[in-house]
Amino acid sequence: MNRWFRISLKFLAIAALSSATAAQAAEPSSGTVSKGNRTSNWLGGPHTASVPSAVGCVSAFNPACEAFALTVDLKPGSRFAVAIASEIEGDDYDLYVFYPDGTAAASSASEGGNEAVVIEHTLLHGSGSYQVRVLPFTVTPGSTYQGLARGTRDAAIEAEDPNACLEAVPAAIGISGITDNGQTVSLDVTVLLDGVSLGVGNQIMTKAAEAYAPVGINLNVVSYQSVTFTGTEGAALIQQAKNRFGGVRPAGSDLVYVLSNKDLTTGGDTSLAGLADCIGGVRFANHAFAVGEAVGIEESAIGPFLLEVDAHPEIAAHELGHLMGAHHHYANCVEGNLQGAANDLSPCSLMFNFVDFQSLNFAQLNAAVVRGHAVQHASP
Repeated sequence: MNRWFRISLKFLAIAALSSATAAQAAEPSSGTVSKGNRTSNWLGGPHTASVPSAVGCVSAFNPACEAFALTVDLKPGSRFAVAIASEIEGDDYDLYVFYPDGTAAASSASEGGNEAVVIEHTLLHGSGSYQVRVLPFTVTPGSTYQGLARGTRDAAIEAEDPNACLEAVPAAIGISGITDNGQTVSLDVTVLLDGVSLGVGNQIMTKAAEAYAPVGINLNVVSYQSVTFTGTEGAALIQQAKNRFGGVRPAGSDLVYVLSNKDLTTGGDTSLAGLADCIGGVRFANHAFAVGEAVGIEESAIGPFLLEVDAHPEIAAHELGHLMGAHHHYANCVEGNLQGAANDLSPCSLMFNFVDFQSLNFAQLNAAVVRGHAVQHASP
């Protein structure tokens, strides 16, 4: 049941807010995220009583909500995540973040104990601290939670969407059982292992396939082939893959993906994690190629939070998604998978352009684009 309907009479929520005492301040009560200090942590509580408010914190000044002041010293346009995790299983906290001028920036109020939001930093709402507010919706007396604020990596997966054959408007959109007969489509991929073992390659691609199964696509590796490519430039590695097959994808394959043990570069910049030849490349035999890193990004933990879980499968699924017409700007940080693993901080959907907070889930719009391209251009 949608939690917003648990309390049907608004006056009950207002009464709860008016009678609540000010929550204990977070410890510490403030923190900073910056390029040189990407992470800030705090501990909330203990809380003695629940505040089951149907209207949430309403504003940054609600005394029922615990306060944490977050200074964001990042360039405008950078993104940062704010997340909370209950330390007692079953306790339910809600998260609200307000811009420095008091207007709402983002919120998360699911039924679980973990909440996360990702915000694009801006100076349009003032230059002071962001106000993080946490509501103890339903908690055990003495309950505490851990909080985390973290900036994304300095560099995105790709510098920008590949545009050699850019689909400004997707060439195909589909919804299983509505625009088609609901059939499972086989998306056949040849995988080139550039310094990567068969076992590692198979593990990455098997996990990447989990992104495609919910939209009725079987990501099927038809062949693993060991190669030794030269250089680290993403575009050059794609060209070497093309050269191997005479400039076009091999018969029996819809896509070709290079899994490389190199630290990929673009123009000498080592920030590149993956690259697709173009958006919608599945439509063209000479553009159905992509490359991605298979090493170098390790899962890490900060307190209870797990970061960059399944990073290499996500890069693979992301780059193949570009070849299937998916765009960065169709991604969001609502349809991700925070609960995919215990405290997995992955609130953003698959085509989010930073691997830090990316999950294996396609957002609905990108899912429809990928499904449409698969039905029209992949194997039956």
